[in-house]
Amino acid sequence: MDKKSIIFVDDEQRILEGLRRMLRSMRQEWHMEFVTGGQEALDALAHHSFDVIVSDMRMPGMDGAQLLNRVKQMYPQVARIALSGQTSKETILQSVGPIHQYLPKPCDAESLKATVNRVCALRNVLTNEKIRGLTSQLESLPCLSGLYSDLMEALGTPDVTIRTVGNIIRQDVAMSAKILQLVNSAFFGVQRHVGCVEQAVMLLGLELIKALVLSVRIFSQFDKTKLGRFNQEALWRHSMTTASFAKLIAEDLQCSDKQRDYMLLAGMLHDVGQLVLATTQGEDYEAVLKRLETDAVNTYQAEQEILGATHAEVGAYLLGLWGFSDSIINAVAYHHLPQRAHEKDPVIAGVYLANLFAVEVQPSRRQQKPLQPDMTFLNEQGLSERVDALRGVCHRSAETVSAGGE
Repeated sequence: MDKKSIIFVDDEQRILEGLRRMLRSMRQEWHMEFVTGGQEALDALAHHSFDVIVSDMRMPGMDGAQLLNRVKQMYPQVARIALSGQTSKETILQSVGPIHQYLPKPCDAESLKATVNRVCALRNVLTNEKIRGLTSQLESLPCLSGLYSDLMEALGTPDVTIRTVGNIIRQDVAMSAKILQLVNSAFFGVQRHVGCVEQAVMLLGLELIKALVLSVRIFSQFDKTKLGRFNQEALWRHSMTTASFAKLIAEDLQCSDKQRDYMLLAGMLHDVGQLVLATTQGEDYEAVLKRLETDAVNTYQAEQEILGATHAEVGAYLLGLWGFSDSIINAVAYHHLPQRAHEKDPVIAGVYLANLFAVEVQPSRRQQKPLQPDMTFLNEQGLSERVDALRGVCHRSAETVSAGGE
């Protein structure tokens, strides 16, 4: 087994020595270097290939945000983690862009080990190094232009409410993903998982939301001229339908509250990798879309053949970098090929079925080759005899919405 290479950066030698002692048990699994400043870190990166950089934020000369921004540009394949006790608004605004995950200082050994190991394990999810590097550079994903305009207008209104802002954000896949990434990071000290966009907006507060959107620009407007044939509105409709079906399935299966949150979020974000590929792959993704119009293949099959990676892998990789839970990552990674998950998780099964049913009720979806349920997988999950009933629940829900004029 190849060792993972981790570089730790802090201007205080005693902090580095403490990390070295704390992580001594990992020497057989990790190659570790401990350096005392930004320039020293860049020098080390120039001479050795690292998987992860863990940096303090407040350092003299080149601070953590500046360092990690340089790393993002020069070594995009390196996962970027901040380790700091500073959680001021200024620190947050400086760090939102270049940082994948944030850990509080002091950080216990198990949390640090788990975070680094989870980030390193993502390489197994997405093996295409070029696409991995481009994905790790992303600070935001393109939002629907109408919703972006609505949000900007709302934030410019003096008496705008948290409910109004939350309602706009939750309607967009990209905005929802970014807001939930931020609120569930250790920046904000929230002790429990937040799975609801409205709750996330409430916890962040309007002042910080305005600063993040207007100053840091954590959201980017969708540019149709750059994304060519890619239909973001169709992606949005399918994602929202899948999310609503996932919620219905979770309720029918009597899942726990956490599992329901995970299933809803994974349903909403399961195709986020398509946004990433359309944003980063340009003409190559145009070739994928053109292939779908002429050949009887599925989206993920065309992506694999032309790009060497699928939107499921790319989406799971991005959400993993952003610190989303393993259940959500796995549900996104395996929403087309759930048998590869090799585990019994109702979140994976629920999102898999929700996606299938959403394709069935949306014939406009670009899906030339019909999708058939994997009955072997569903039997292993104890769901093979529930498929027709769950399909009925979802289809009736879609018919009700359609009858209501949606």
